[in-house]
Amino acid sequence: MNAHSIIGDISESRFGGLARHHVDIGWGDATKHRQVVVADTGLVVQLTLPRGSFLRAGAVIAADDTAAVVVRRPAEDAISVRFADNDGVAGARRMLLLGYLLGNQHAPIDVDEHAVAAPLFTSAQAAEELLTELGVTGDVTQRALAVDGWARTSADSHAGHRH
Repeated sequence: MNAHSIIGDISESRFGGLARHHVDIGWGDATKHRQVVVADTGLVVQLTLPRGSFLRAGAVIAADDTAAVVVRRPAEDAISVRFADNDGVAGARRMLLLGYLLGNQHAPIDVDEHAVAAPLFTSAQAAEELLTELGVTGDVTQRALAVDGWARTSADSHAGHRH
């Protein structure tokens, strides 16, 4: 099967009642406009999307009268830190240092009202040691990342951030 565009979101009523072929696309592949993926049903899908496309969880990339091909974000290794566990002046200082270190690695971040998460660019042990050294209460865990896209980071800008 071929997919040439994102045609909607699985929550739309027009896709209700259709069988689903889920394709697991990790955060690192969500911006790749050309790739071949295999659905959980064994269906092979060749993606040739417009440049700049972002495959969010729930995106429908192909459909017919009986089934839809839906993007699913798998759980991946990540640092996850809840804001409530790092509150107060000291917590804000520790979180600022963590943010500085993640930014220096050009790590994309997932931010919601309760937590911040970033993909693991190092070993789990090194990440746990970093959290301990900073005094940040957090976890190295598996979680879906960039389900709805990333929080804005310097990597989103094409103004030419260079070292």
